Amino acid sequence: MATTTNDKTMYVVLTAAIVFGLWTTLASVFEGEHGHNYRETVAPWFRSLFILQPDIAAMAGAPFSFHLHTLVGMALFVIWPFTRLVHAFTAPLHYLFRPYIVYRSRDVAVRRGWSPVGTKDRDTRNR
Repeated sequence: MATTTNDKTMYVVLTAAIVFGLWTTLASVFEGEHGHNYRETVAPWFRSLFILQPDIAAMAGAPFSFHLHTLVGMALFVIWPFTRLVHAFTAPLHYLFRPYIVYRSRDVAVRRGWSPVGTKDRDTRNR
């Protein structure tokens, strides 16, 4: 009930990214020696994105399956902040510094060392 339309869209895009990634991998494996070597085209293009100088010619030499996988991956990054995936950026560091949680039983026999404060025991109340 708490899943939004954006989350459902994200699941579809995430599944598509995984499927197209598997498709490109399997296609390049079964093509053998004559298959596309992504290390010569896609990898340099991907590295060129990090230095903010995209090498468009490198990606242009890649097959359509790599283009499709890349576009779906970029779409996933675009919708990321508007879905529950945004929680991947949070780290529960406060758990390292929070105090211990004390669990107390309501059963008097189980409570060792605890005495009632300001009230009577349950056993004496029912007598």
